[in-house]
Amino acid sequence: MAWAVPDSLHLSDWRLILILTWACIASGYYIRRKKSPRLPPGPRGLPIIGNVLDIPTEKHWLKFTELAEVWGDIFSLTAFGQTMIIVSSLRVAEDLLDVRGANFSDRPVIPMGGELAGFNNVLPLCHYGDRVRKERKLLHQLFGTQAAVERVIPLFSTEIQKLLRNIVLNPDGLVDDIRRATGAITLRIAYGYHLSDGLEHDPILEMFETAGNNFFISTTPAAFLCGIGPNGCQGGFHTTAKMWSKQLHDTADAGLNYVKTEMAAGTAESSFLSTLLEEKSQEDCLLKWAAISIEVGGSGTAAAQLEAFFLAMTLYPDVQATAQRELDRVVGNDRLPDISDRPQLPYVDALCKEVIRWHVVAPLTFPHRTREDCIYDRGGGTGTAAHSEELADYSECLRYANPMVFNPSRFIATESREVEEDPARICFGYGRRICPGELLGKTAIFLECSAILSVFNISKARENGVIVEPQFLSLSADIQRHICSQVLPFKCDVEPRSARALNLIQSS
Repeated sequence: MAWAVPDSLHLSDWRLILILTWACIASGYYIRRKKSPRLPPGPRGLPIIGNVLDIPTEKHWLKFTELAEVWGDIFSLTAFGQTMIIVSSLRVAEDLLDVRGANFSDRPVIPMGGELAGFNNVLPLCHYGDRVRKERKLLHQLFGTQAAVERVIPLFSTEIQKLLRNIVLNPDGLVDDIRRATGAITLRIAYGYHLSDGLEHDPILEMFETAGNNFFISTTPAAFLCGIGPNGCQGGFHTTAKMWSKQLHDTADAGLNYVKTEMAAGTAESSFLSTLLEEKSQEDCLLKWAAISIEVGGSGTAAAQLEAFFLAMTLYPDVQATAQRELDRVVGNDRLPDISDRPQLPYVDALCKEVIRWHVVAPLTFPHRTREDCIYDRGGGTGTAAHSEELADYSECLRYANPMVFNPSRFIATESREVEEDPARICFGYGRRICPGELLGKTAIFLECSAILSVFNISKARENGVIVEPQFLSLSADIQRHICSQVLPFKCDVEPRSARALNLIQSS
C-alpha cells in the first residue's frame, strides 16, 4: 500500500512535525545519557553528535591540553554515542593503566587503520588477549632485558658507522640519511636484512616505509569517514583501505619469505624472526606480524627522535659543546663511544633523556579501552566512570621546569636541585601496553647521539652568508601528518670536528 502526504498538511503543520521529531530525538538522547554511568566533566556537547566539534583534526594533543586546563586532568568527550576519556595526568594514568591494568589493556576498534587497512594485525592495535601476551613475551625475551639488548650492540655499531659515513657523503640529505639508518637497524633486528652500502634506493626498505606511513596516517584520530570527526568526508576510503591492506600483507609476507629463503640457503643472519622460526614454537602467522611490528613501530619513531636531536643541537650550541667536552675527556678521539661508557657520561646520558622529553614522538598515545565500567575517585571526592582513554603525554611533559628549553641538566642532581622525572616514565606508554622496545630505543638513541657528537659539529646553516634560523614552534607541536609528531623541516650544517674525526669516520 502506498503512503501519501495528505493535502491538508500545510507549512505550519510540517514545522510542528519537525519540532516534535527533534524533541523526541533529543529526549531519547537525554534519557540515554541519564541511564549511562556518570562521566568525568567535559565540554557540553550537542544532541546526537555530542562533542564532534570539540575533537581536533590535527595536533590533537594541543587541543586536549587546552581542554585539560579547563576541565582538569581527566575529562570526557562523546561523539555519536562513543565516549572518550582524556587523561593528562601521570598519576591518573598510572592509577588506571598500571594499577588496574587488567581492565584497561584492551584497544578500541579503529575502523580505518584497524579493521579496514589491516593494522589490527600488528601489536599496537591488537585487542588484548592470548595473542598479545604471546607476542610481548617473545619480544621481551629477545630485547626486553639489558643482557638481550647487549647482544645487538654490534649491529647498532655497524649501522651507526654507516650513518656517519653517509652524512659525510650526503650532508644535504640528512633526513634521508637518518631514515635509512633507522630503517636499516630495525630491518636487521627483525629480519636480518642488510641494506646495501651507500645511498641507493632499496625496494624492501621502501615497502616497509610505505607500510609504516600508512599505519600512522590510518590511525590518526578523526581522519576518515569511517571514524569519528568532522574531517572524515573523504570519498573512496574503502578503496584506499583495500590498497593499504594489500600493501601491508604483501610486506609482512615479503619479510617472512626473505628469512625463510635465507635460512634454506644457510645464509640467514640471526634475527628476531630467524630465531623463532628455528625454534618452531609458534605459528608463522603470529611470527610474521610480530616481526613487522618491530619495523613499522620502531623505524619511523626512531627517525623522528633523531631528527629532533639534530634540531636541538642546532638551536643549543652550548649544550652540544658541554656534551663534546665530556666525550673528549672520557672517550678520547681515537674511537667511538660504546655502551660501556654510559656510566661515565652522565651529561650525554641526560642529553638523550632530554631529547625524548623535548620532542615527544607520540604525544598522544594509542587509546586504551576498558573491559567494563570503572568507578574512579581521583582523590577529590568525584566519582567518574571511565570507558576508554586517550593519553596526552605532551601535557605531562609541559609540567617540567621551563619545558620549552632544551636543558639536559634537569636530569643531573645538584646540592640545590633534585632530578626531574625521567621522561621514559611518560613517553613509552603505560601498563600492559607499554612499548616493548623501550630499552632498545633508549640504547639506540644513546649510541647514535654520542657517536654523532663525537665526530661532528652541528650548527645553523648559512645561505649567501646569512644564518638560516630553524623553526621550532613549541614542544612536540611542530608538525603532525599523523599520530607521530615530527619537527618542521629545517636546515643545518653538519661537519667533521677535525681531520682526525673525519679519519675515524672513514676508517671505522
